[in-house]
Amino acid sequence: MGTRHLALMLIILAVLAVVAGSITHNAPYTPPPDGGFSRHTDQNGGISGIPVKEEERKTRNEPPLILVHDVTPYYFDDIRQIIAVLDEYNCSNSTILFVIPVFDTTHYGDEWSLRNHPDFVNYLHELQRRGYRVELHGYGHTYHEFNCSYETANEKLDNATALMSPLGFGNFTLFLPPAWALNNESLRAILEHNLTVVMPNWLILPNGTRRRIWNREYTWYIGENQVDDRLSVALHDYRKASEEGIPFYLSVHPGVVNYGGGLDFLRAFLRTTCDQKS
Repeated sequence: MGTRHLALMLIILAVLAVVAGSITHNAPYTPPPDGGFSRHTDQNGGISGIPVKEEERKTRNEPPLILVHDVTPYYFDDIRQIIAVLDEYNCSNSTILFVIPVFDTTHYGDEWSLRNHPDFVNYLHELQRRGYRVELHGYGHTYHEFNCSYETANEKLDNATALMSPLGFGNFTLFLPPAWALNNESLRAILEHNLTVVMPNWLILPNGTRRRIWNREYTWYIGENQVDDRLSVALHDYRKASEEGIPFYLSVHPGVVNYGGGLDFLRAFLRTTCDQKS
């Protein structure tokens, strides 16, 4: 009787293992509760393609890295306003422009394709010459675009690079998924394209390892009367991250940061964080 009971339990466990494997195969990518970071994790900063000297890794209160999402001709005027603020504080070498090759094909078709806006392409190249960096933010930025199959993700990445390359943009090393939406299959495709994935709490390198970051947005349609409160929170987070040796990234969206007190927040934050070494 004992032998039969043991055999039955082993069969049940085997079935459960098979079911669990089939469920997790296409599961959304979710990090550990701490974002894959603990005090025992390697805290070396830096992004693939941005060299960081050993002594700089130990320096606290490094200026933040600015991530501009949704860079597309659809937001041309808004992006000019953001760049004007960044230029006030000489942030070109610490800003990454995450470009959408064909914005929102669901609603606009190819109306906002970079191919159709040479003036915007020239503007991006001008920014590159001044130190701004261009990287990938999806292909069409449709809803949860990269919460998709491995095959679809591969196709979108190939289409993105095929469109960008003739326009003079190449050698991408970073990928910021629209709406942070990924799953295990699409993540595998992105990493196989030798791209480092930027998320709110971590970088996922092409070899699958993670590096802890602090990446937040404080200007989501804030009113002018909210600037001081948001600035207080952002500076607290910035100093806390610096104390723990975690690189601090500030995300902004054109159209969103241009609303209300967003640009006032950006000026005040940069004035504090970029002048702190002088």
